[in-house]
Amino acid sequence: METENQTKEPTIDRKKNNIPILLATMTIVVLAVVGTYIYLSNYINSNQNFSFTTIQNKTFHIKTTKNHINIDELKGKIVFLKVFGWDCQYCQKEIPELIKLKKKFVNAFDIIAIEAQHHSNDFNINHIDKYHINYNIVDGDKQGKFLQYLRDEYKWDSVIPLTIVIDATGRVLAFEVGYKSYSLTTLLQTTLKQLTTVVSSTK
Repeated sequence: METENQTKEPTIDRKKNNIPILLATMTIVVLAVVGTYIYLSNYINSNQNFSFTTIQNKTFHIKTTKNHINIDELKGKIVFLKVFGWDCQYCQKEIPELIKLKKKFVNAFDIIAIEAQHHSNDFNINHIDKYHINYNIVDGDKQGKFLQYLRDEYKWDSVIPLTIVIDATGRVLAFEVGYKSYSLTTLLQTTLKQLTTVVSSTK
C-alpha cells in the first residue's frame, strides 16, 4: 500500500526518447543513399562505350573507364585523340606536325582527330585532300555524346585544340587543352621517354 507521503516515480515518455535515435538513423540512411548515388553516377560516367566512324570510313570502338580510353582497333599503340576545327588557327598549325609524326611512327603511334566546328562531310573530305591528311578524321556532329563525356569526366571547357595522350594500355597520360608553347613532337617524345622509364624500372 502506498502512503500519502510516497511520491510516484516519474513517467518516462519513450516516444520522445526515441526521436533522437530515429533522426540519427534517418540521417545515416540519407547519407548512405546520397553516397551510393554519387558513387554510381561517377562509375556510370566513367564506364561508357562509343563508336567512331571516320570520314575515311574506318570504325573504332571505344571503351572508357576511370582515367582510361581504350580503343579496340589501336591496342598496343600510343594514340593522340584530338578535338580540333578546320577554322581554328592553332589547330591548323598542328596539322603538318601531326602528319610528320604519323609518317615517322607508323606502327607505334596513331591519331584520331574529331572535327568540332560543324562542317559538312564534303567540306571535311576536301580539307583532308587539301592538307594531305594521313590520319583519322571524325565528324564531331556525330560524336556529341563523346564530347559531352569529356566535359563531364575531365571538366573540359570545349576549348580547342584538345590533345589527349593515351598509352598502349589505354591509360590517359595527358589531357592538354589549347595551344601550347611546346610542340606535339615534344609531347610525344616525353611520353615515349616516360614509358621507356616505366618499362626499364619493371625489368
